[in-house]
Amino acid sequence: MKIFLALLLLLTPAFAGTRNKSKGAYKSLVGELLKNCEGKDKKIAVANFSYPDERASGDGNVISGRITTELVRLKKFKVTERKQIEKVFEELKLQGSGAIDADSVKSIGKMLGADWLILGTLAELEGKRIEINSRLVGVESGEIINAFSITVKKDWRDKIKKKTAEENELKDSDKLESYDKAILKYIDEKTGKKTPAEEALP
Repeated sequence: MKIFLALLLLLTPAFAGTRNKSKGAYKSLVGELLKNCEGKDKKIAVANFSYPDERASGDGNVISGRITTELVRLKKFKVTERKQIEKVFEELKLQGSGAIDADSVKSIGKMLGADWLILGTLAELEGKRIEINSRLVGVESGEIINAFSITVKKDWRDKIKKKTAEENELKDSDKLESYDKAILKYIDEKTGKKTPAEEALP
């Protein structure tokens, strides 16, 4: 027991150091993006970051959320709620934040009442690291005010990928086959005749 506690005490600072380093990276990113930007009445919205190939991933949502958290902690500007941003993106049928043009930026800003929009793309690196390329865009002009990139350690689980893997596992299992047989049996009982599997199922 004493050995276990000693190991725990030794490892805890290491984990804490990793978390603090990651937190510092997002703080640095926000600081660089908002360099020379003033105005407490200004409102900022953070778009959902994405990979250029538009793969299904929860990475962008996590990163956008952490950037939003740092903006709120800064207490210098108004910050748009993430749910409002997602709703606007759905209405405008926008997918990857990296592909947003100047006209889309203006539409997003108008719908959210935002002055600035933070956009970005992700690049997957070796060793569970992700490069974040971000930029601060003025809503009225559609022009880039500042841009900055950082590399962070992926210290979260990708829920979307996990869900997809679970769905594929279910498809390959015998559970669906049993379910199909149960449907055929029900059809036979209701119709009073034997239904070939090829005719009953698509």
